[in-house]
Amino acid sequence: MKYWIGGLMAIIGVELGAQTVSGTVYDQMSNTPLPGATISVSGTLTGVAADENGFYELTDLEPGHYRLLVSYVGYTGKTLSEVWVKTGVVTRLDVYLERNSSSLDEVIVTTNISITEPGKIGITEEQINRFAATYYDPARLVTSSPDVAVTNDQNNQISVRGISPNYNTWRLEGAEIVNPNHLSNAGTFLDQPSATGGGVNMLSAQMLSQSQFLYSTFDSRYSNSVGGVFDMNLKDGNTTQRQYTAQASLIGLGLATEGPFREGGKMTYAANYRYSFTGLLTQFGVDFGGESIGFQDLSLNVSTPLGTRSRLKVFGTGGLSFNNFDHKPMAESEVIKDRRDIYYDNKTGVIGASLNSGFDNSHLTTSVVLSGYENTRDQYGYDDNDVQDTSLIQHNSQRILSMHSSYERSVGGANVTLGVLANQYHWTGSLQGIFDHSLNQFLINPYAQVEWYIFSDLKVKAGVNYNQSADDSSIDPRISLTQQLNANNSFILAGGKYSQLTNPYNSDFVSFYGGQRWGEIYELLKSYRGTLTHVYEKRGFNVQSEFFGYYYPSVIALGERTAWTFGGTLTSEKSFSDGLYFRLGGSLFESEIEGFVIQPYNTRYNMSMAAGKEWDVSKGTKNRRLGLNLRGQYQGGFYYSENIPTTDGSMSGYSRFDYRTAPYLRFDVRLLWTRYRENRTTSIALDLQNASGVQNEGYKYFDGFTNQLETQYQLGLIPILTYRVEW
Repeated sequence: MKYWIGGLMAIIGVELGAQTVSGTVYDQMSNTPLPGATISVSGTLTGVAADENGFYELTDLEPGHYRLLVSYVGYTGKTLSEVWVKTGVVTRLDVYLERNSSSLDEVIVTTNISITEPGKIGITEEQINRFAATYYDPARLVTSSPDVAVTNDQNNQISVRGISPNYNTWRLEGAEIVNPNHLSNAGTFLDQPSATGGGVNMLSAQMLSQSQFLYSTFDSRYSNSVGGVFDMNLKDGNTTQRQYTAQASLIGLGLATEGPFREGGKMTYAANYRYSFTGLLTQFGVDFGGESIGFQDLSLNVSTPLGTRSRLKVFGTGGLSFNNFDHKPMAESEVIKDRRDIYYDNKTGVIGASLNSGFDNSHLTTSVVLSGYENTRDQYGYDDNDVQDTSLIQHNSQRILSMHSSYERSVGGANVTLGVLANQYHWTGSLQGIFDHSLNQFLINPYAQVEWYIFSDLKVKAGVNYNQSADDSSIDPRISLTQQLNANNSFILAGGKYSQLTNPYNSDFVSFYGGQRWGEIYELLKSYRGTLTHVYEKRGFNVQSEFFGYYYPSVIALGERTAWTFGGTLTSEKSFSDGLYFRLGGSLFESEIEGFVIQPYNTRYNMSMAAGKEWDVSKGTKNRRLGLNLRGQYQGGFYYSENIPTTDGSMSGYSRFDYRTAPYLRFDVRLLWTRYRENRTTSIALDLQNASGVQNEGYKYFDGFTNQLETQYQLGLIPILTYRVEW
């Protein structure tokens, strides 16, 4: 721990900043700066024009949230909502404008609002800081959508529209990576590691820029997923000054910094280090009822320009986590877990580089990322005399070498994209006395896509993916039509084919012990999906309604069975303005697998809400804000099946017990007190997870110690106090 902190502190100095928003306005295609672009603050007379290098600077802004309007002759204007201005730091905001494809030569300044693409949840540091019980975890923020179901309070693994979480994938800077979560066994059945989630995400919000979660009819640039895609990107450091953030809470201690390596230099860095509070207490000998939990991680991104149109990023993140449980004496034992020692340990690392280069009417982006993890789970059982009599040693590892390259060019008013994703996979798994396996696989996925306006109000996006592995191949066409009815209303009709390489952690469409199947030929799971969406958008207010259908013609691991999900979603959202914001929605759906009574993730309905208000409570020269956020989720229960012995203590005969957990209800509250001082921003937040204390069911299981069905409940009321300072 001390070496990690020492390395981070080596680049820290003391500098002060002003209340400023600055950045550069670029042509989205060529990365060329746009001198003279105008940047204005909505609802005010404040505005500036970019200089000859496309650089702009809005100064002397009062702390708070703003809505910025960016425009340039011949380009589609862009609205930037929820821009957070703080004291002591400069808010960096680079803007990329798209050429007006319908009339490239026409000299106009467009003021049309951008069309909101359906099926995307934006992930920003500002929202994660504002919404209750996110703990700076991007995966927990997306649960504010009604299309996303919480699978367990203790784990950020999510289900999209009744689809198994095992089919979500993670990308970093365009390349595929392994599960980037600490404590992947948190809250899972029998404490087994999950495929795509964990207790805490290694990619802290402090390090993110323009990230999103895609779950609907995403286009051909995103492949190898029949669920959802976390598309994560790391932010560049501030170019004008060094800035720092320190944070302390019951979750952990964190320190972040960003800025140029030297004053006036163009090479920048952004770094973040965290150490869990429970892990710190464990080092001091604090006992948590026989259980100890801890994690730490370090992330770093170094960015430098290469010439006037290219930028190189070199980045990495690494994390360690553990979850240990010591058995209890026989006299104190209540369930079978009390009769076991369970030691879980995980190591995860990601390292990569990306290059973004602009040319006349085109640009090229290439990323190469190597990621991997190893986890071990050692379990020891004890007899009635507290003597060890059994052991079960489990080891899993995964490595992905991923390369993604994308070339986009403007041709006659259309944008044409050619790209390729190439992945090399390696999995190992061993379970003491049962199996010891190793598997290598590859996936090559070239794709092509074209986007153009047939008419000034009708946009077409069409593409095709080709997927090739050692055992299977698939051609996946996709298309979307966007009809702009007027400045505020549009319809989007989209559909296509989606494939994903099955592996030891997702080869079964439902759920099974350990989430692993070995020794099979891992083919491509193929699916089809379609959506019809209506979008209404005006001045920061957005309403979307969507009908969707997902169809899986052959679920391989279940004996060539079909599966499907269909339903509808209605959401409304008001971005942060006038101190008020909200996000409300509901989803109704049916998720089925042919011939199966048990549909694990078919919750059938999900309603979510997030609303908040900020009050200006400044007094005299003291600039202060008080914020309140309330988040709630109500969803149907999950389906499970459990084997029950017909005679006590014997599995020679058993019966299957099918059940559905009770509906899930949870409210989270966040109180945020922020003070904007002359040279820093400080805040104190209180999060109340499950503020109403509802006892939600997790799952049921037959307990070998009590010889009866036991119910595992999810987390109760958890208060988290956080102190944060930025300067």
